[in-house]
Amino acid sequence: MPRWLVDGIAEMLTELILHCEGGATVKTDTRGSLRALLPCLLAKARNDPPARFRRALRSGEALTRREDRLPKIHMERTTHPAAAAAFTQIRDGRGIARDTALNAAGLGLPLLAAVVCIPVLIDALGTARFGVLTLVWAISSYFGLFDLGLGRVLTQQVAVAIALREQHRIGGLVGTSMTLLLLLGLVAGMIMWLGAEPMAALVRGQPDAGETARAVVAMAVAMPPVITTSGLRGVLEARRAFLAINAIRLPLGLLTFIGPVAVVMLAEPRLDWIAWVLCAGRWIGALAHVVAVGVGTQRGMGRLALRRELVRTLAISGGWMTVSNVIGPLMAYGDRFLLGALVSAGAVAYYATPMEIVIKLSIVPAALAGVLFPAFAAKIAARQALGSQQLFRRSVHWLFCVLWPLCVGLALFANELLALWINAGFARASATLLQVFAIGILVNCLAHVPYTLIQSAGHARTTAMIHLAQFPFFMLTLWALISHFGAIGAALAWLMRMTVDTLLMFGAGARFLCLRPVHLLTRSSLGVVALGATGFAGVLLPGLTARAVWLIAVFAASLHLYMRCAPHRTQNGSDSLPSE
Repeated sequence: MPRWLVDGIAEMLTELILHCEGGATVKTDTRGSLRALLPCLLAKARNDPPARFRRALRSGEALTRREDRLPKIHMERTTHPAAAAAFTQIRDGRGIARDTALNAAGLGLPLLAAVVCIPVLIDALGTARFGVLTLVWAISSYFGLFDLGLGRVLTQQVAVAIALREQHRIGGLVGTSMTLLLLLGLVAGMIMWLGAEPMAALVRGQPDAGETARAVVAMAVAMPPVITTSGLRGVLEARRAFLAINAIRLPLGLLTFIGPVAVVMLAEPRLDWIAWVLCAGRWIGALAHVVAVGVGTQRGMGRLALRRELVRTLAISGGWMTVSNVIGPLMAYGDRFLLGALVSAGAVAYYATPMEIVIKLSIVPAALAGVLFPAFAAKIAARQALGSQQLFRRSVHWLFCVLWPLCVGLALFANELLALWINAGFARASATLLQVFAIGILVNCLAHVPYTLIQSAGHARTTAMIHLAQFPFFMLTLWALISHFGAIGAALAWLMRMTVDTLLMFGAGARFLCLRPVHLLTRSSLGVVALGATGFAGVLLPGLTARAVWLIAVFAASLHLYMRCAPHRTQNGSDSLPSE
């Protein structure tokens, strides 16, 4: 073995010992630590000549020729006391679990309202009009994400300012960001207002194009509060005020479904009236966020002001996030619009209803991602490579164990669930779609972990390029399959995109863990993939009893997998993952 490689291994082992003695978070046994360190070391060695490698080890420089070749992940201890305290707070397991539970409650409890309200809305509005309502929801969601990534950037910047005790910067950051978000909200609202009639004319089979256009106008009025709320929520997330966030989010989520039901029961089944009720809710929610931010404001945070020197910085930081914020939702909702344009509004209803069922499962990874973002950012900033790998694997395993049996259950009993929820005729048209969506949503939910890892490392450009590369191929595939197979073709195109997106995210995220993509293909990970595919094979069983027994077996296998992959307590009281 070359002497420079031996020196490098000795240097990194020394750093590992210092970490363990200094109370840093290296939570694996010696064998697991060596196995995780050596691929990282060898990967770096291939990209650097020996002389530069020796200099880098001695000086602590980055081990890559360019910053975008490999992230700066080293085995170093955090020396800044404020940053170390913030890191300790973020990495606390109980804090992550508590905040994830709060997010899950705020995002998930409106599901109960959706289960009750959607059948009522379908009966009151009719299939075609309800299909248009789902498009209105999609339009408001799409434009609501058009915030140039400033909400997420504001979370990152304010969290750093708090951790480093530079609260005087917060006033300028918040004032500049909120000014930009308000302008973006006005622009988005104007675009929606001017494009209301053309957008309404694209939908076939709708009962009243004028009513649809008026509904779009109502949602255009809601765009300023929708977009500015993302910045206000970002400030609260930086403060870890997840209780306040979800105390506002929960009523707004309930209003999304209960508000339309109140309109159709107390007045008339008109889409424009429903849209105005939703618009009023968005304005009330924005005011509640303003109050929550103001209550938590402390002295010394500086005056709210527009600082021109921050505009460029914020715009550059959020620029690549904007690409994902635009392309991602466009692909997510493009299937509904293309299906409505090529087939009918009724087909959108049969397609969107099972989609709305499975898409709600994404609240689980979304709740976790909101907490993982600052945790990954802190570990990467503190150059905790092993800690990042450990948190990454634990998060993926946990998501799979929670979501796999739920998705299998939806696939096994798709026809029965839709018949019980809506009616037998609706179930015959949508059961197969629900089965396809159940597979795709499991694959997509796992992609949230590498997506969050990449963005928390400050490389939103990577996720943006992945989405840009997918977009033209997905739209062409979607158009071709809808033209030949209708709604089921759209579902298959969506499943293919979810699979490709997940593979690309995991491959791109590996380098931020100081690993090569092939290092993620362990025997255990391949076994989990095979196990997941086997679970969905139960849809071929003929009777309810056989499928029920199969689902029980899936739950048992998921519990066994969770217990096997769960962290165990070491002698010093820390958590450690079992070896692969």
